[in-house]
Formats: sequence, structure tokens, C-alpha cells
Amino acid sequence: MANKRFTEQMHAYGQWKEDLVVGINDYQKWLDANEMANPEDELRIYESINSLRSDKLTIAFVAEFARGKTELINAIFFSEYDRRLLPSEAGRTTMCPTELFYDAEHQHAYIRLLPIETRLNETSISDYKADPIHWSSLELDLDNPDNMADAFQEIVKVKMVSRDEAKKLGLYDESDTHLNNPDGSPPEQIEIPMWRHALISFPHPLLKQGLVILDTPGLNAL
Repeated sequence: MANKRFTEQMHAYGQWKEDLVVGINDYQKWLDANEMANPEDELRIYESINSLRSDKLTIAFVAEFARGKTELINAIFFSEYDRRLLPSEAGRTTMCPTELFYDAEHQHAYIRLLPIETRLNETSISDYKADPIHWSSLELDLDNPDNMADAFQEIVKVKMVSRDEAKKLGLYDESDTHLNNPDGSPPEQIEIPMWRHALISFPHPLLKQGLVILDTPGLNAL
């Protein structure tokens, strides 16, 4: 019942945005018909329409690892496949923040992965989103659950790097004594996530209406 109410609210939210866009367009036509339009107003109208069409409602799942965040996302958005698609089994926790949304511009399913090495510069993830060349991209075959599950395994991949490299990436500090060797010495190699951020475009009705789900690593993993 709660899920039905939420779906209805998301539909109403999407309809409200569409109705508002129609109203703004009608207002622009009225201005043009009465020769009252000017460049400043036209720019403001254009920006308002773009803002409405790109507006998203983001819900972040935050908790310690192994609390069922990814399992819940699987149940809500991928239940039709009758299997887990996002990795959620023991020992395979989400290692990088993952956004689940619908890309209305490209209108196809994909997963994009931002390399962890991008942490070495000051470019924000928002800026990286505007330039797909920095991302590794995999197409998703919606009729092939095995293909999708294999692609989603990328999210939890890790690799070993030197302690110095991990420090440069901001993923190791001397205070992380729980990573020390049994004799108390600091490790020479550190296990780090392979990816900094993941984007998954998927054509679920709720996502098409502007919902974005953010799946995070466990708080203790952060």
C-alpha cells in the first residue's frame, strides 16, 4: 500500500512538472502574439523549462554495510527479473556511490563508471558527468539478465595499490591501524575501490518520472 502511494505521488510530481511546462509555453506564445516578448524574458523562460525538465528527486540509501540497502533497491527496481542484479550477497558490498536513474536524453540503458584515479584532481563528479569521455561505459541488454548482472559486478571491483598511492587518493591514513600487519607494521599494499562513482540508466517508470536512487557504500566502508 505504501509503495502504491509513493508511485502515485511520483506520478503526480511528474504530471505537475509537465503541466507547468505547458503553462509556461502557453505564456510564451501569448507574449509573442501580443508582441510583448523580449530577449531577457525569453532566456528566463528557456531556463525555467530546462530546469523543470531536468529536475530530479534524489533518495539516498545510507547505513552500515550488510543492512540490506542494495537488496531493497533490487526488490523495488529489478523484481521483474526474479534475481539479484545489483551485487548484494555477503562479501560483495557496494564499493562506490551508485546512482540509479533514467537518462531521458539518450533513452537507453547503460552503466558508466568513473575511475578512482580521478580523485587526484579537483574536478567534481558533477563536472565529470558533463563529459562522458572520462567514464568507462557498458551497454545493458534489458532482455538478458545475465548480461546485466555481469555488468553490475563492476561496481564492487577492487584493486591493490601501494600505500603511497592510496594516500594520494585519500583512501589511506596512518590512523587506519586496523589495516596494519599482524606485527603492527603498516601494509605495503592497500585494497581500494576500482571506481569512484557509478551511473546506471534504467527505464523503470519511477525513474522516468524523475526519481534518482543513490546507493552508498556502508558508513564503516566510507
